[in-house]
Amino acid sequence: MIKLRLHGSMRSSRSKASMVGITVAVSGMILAACGSSSSSTSSNSSTSNSAAPTTSANAAAAAYFKGKTITLIAPDNPGGGFDQYARIIAPALGKYLGATVNVENVNGGGTVVGTNQMAAAKPDGLTLSVVNTGGDIASLIEKQPGQNFDLAKLSWVGQAGSSPSVLITSPNSGVTSFAQLLKVKTPIKVVDVRNGTGDMFNRIVLGAFNIPHTFITGFTSTGTLKQGFLAGDGQYAFENMPTFLSMLNGGQAKALLVTSKPTLPVLVKAAGNAVTLSEALSSATLTAPQTAAIKEAIALSGLDYDFAGPPGIPAARLAVLRAAFQKAVADPATVAQATKEGEPLGFIDGASVATQVTAAITNGATISTYVNG
Repeated sequence: MIKLRLHGSMRSSRSKASMVGITVAVSGMILAACGSSSSSTSSNSSTSNSAAPTTSANAAAAAYFKGKTITLIAPDNPGGGFDQYARIIAPALGKYLGATVNVENVNGGGTVVGTNQMAAAKPDGLTLSVVNTGGDIASLIEKQPGQNFDLAKLSWVGQAGSSPSVLITSPNSGVTSFAQLLKVKTPIKVVDVRNGTGDMFNRIVLGAFNIPHTFITGFTSTGTLKQGFLAGDGQYAFENMPTFLSMLNGGQAKALLVTSKPTLPVLVKAAGNAVTLSEALSSATLTAPQTAAIKEAIALSGLDYDFAGPPGIPAARLAVLRAAFQKAVADPATVAQATKEGEPLGFIDGASVATQVTAAITNGATISTYVNG
């Protein structure tokens, strides 16, 4: 059964989700076979789970999850991007593990509170979280307080998908293209959730392309950010594309730039003639540091909607989680729900995510000038 619990002062009137997690017995031999793939047996960056598990260990780990309850933390409010991906994946993940998956919303600190809670949990495989990886890396580089976890040591389960982020403008701004935005002289007003992924892209893109701007902050979530944009507090915003989908489709916002080319038809339509970050880079004359920052932003845009557990999950259990997660992402019901909600799916195995995270942290100096500005 999928359950919803809200933490902190921000509570929603949205009713508890009624989706039922199907408990299905999955044989240890099937999961063991899945675990033999590179996506399941490759080492995690944490040394405590780096050894490849044996078939018997995998079978025992598969049996361990049967009938258990797993807490899957969505580090934002109901309806946010992390919440959406958690709920899209949870039913099938429960099915393939033979477990009950409860989605728990833990909002605060630009997703840091929820990730802190996951990272501090017992490393038994029963507490997972969707991780705001790109935003957390930016916060790490900025030396923002409150991040009580080591990204490089989390037990990475895998990536469910990567949704483009989009720079939007109000129809009242008079700007209809990114090329036109590059020519503005008066600082533009940008609504911004500090410490989020959108904030990171705001700072890198606007800074590296020398676009004069003023940030309008104080927004605590994407929900309040949208309210501020629609109220005219600012005429620009940068966030995950599905967050602005209804506004783009309704003509309340126009897409100027996307971090990567969307693939879902609904997102392709909403993007219109917006350029990609790569296209904008290829047509601009920037300094070497500016170019390096934009290239790193493009790389960071792929670190999106990653699932992880606390450091030190035993190797065999992590292998089972990875195998079940891969099956969950490909499950027809998962695909149908993701398509309905306009959220792209694209599986990346946990070991590869761990490698990408380590590389992003190593390359952090290329964006530090902008995110710390």
